[in-house]
Amino acid sequence: MQPRLIVAAALVWLGPHRLLVQRRPAGARHGAGALELPGGKVEPGESPRAALRRELVEEWGPAAAELPIGPVAEVLHHVYPGPGPEVLLVVYHVDAGAWQNTEWLAALRLEADAAVVGHDLESLPVAEFLAADREFIDDVRAGRVQPPTLPFRP
Repeated sequence: MQPRLIVAAALVWLGPHRLLVQRRPAGARHGAGALELPGGKVEPGESPRAALRRELVEEWGPAAAELPIGPVAEVLHHVYPGPGPEVLLVVYHVDAGAWQNTEWLAALRLEADAAVVGHDLESLPVAEFLAADREFIDDVRAGRVQPPTLPFRP
């Protein structure tokens, strides 16, 4: 049995009705080409909030360090089919309102073969997300998950 992974992820709000999400590289070992919430594994001794800050900077570049991380939006649990892991996903609200319009495109410094896309809530393609995210993304799309008042401070 594989150990439970703790993952920190972000709902990155460009405004109250628009999110930034990322597409996994085509060559990814798991979920190639799928959409996902940005973030990654929490390292031993690291808090989920600190892990999210680190992952955002690693995945999106130094400008992501300035994005305010707000409250926890949800804690998700998913068990991938064997030999996949059991994952506990701590999802935080992140305010990218300072990156209005297309400024976010210029702010990002992505790794090779990585992509970030903006979606209005009503156009979120739920079926394109990783299985662990789909039910939650459906709730976000339907308005059952709302951002805290934007802009917010952690």
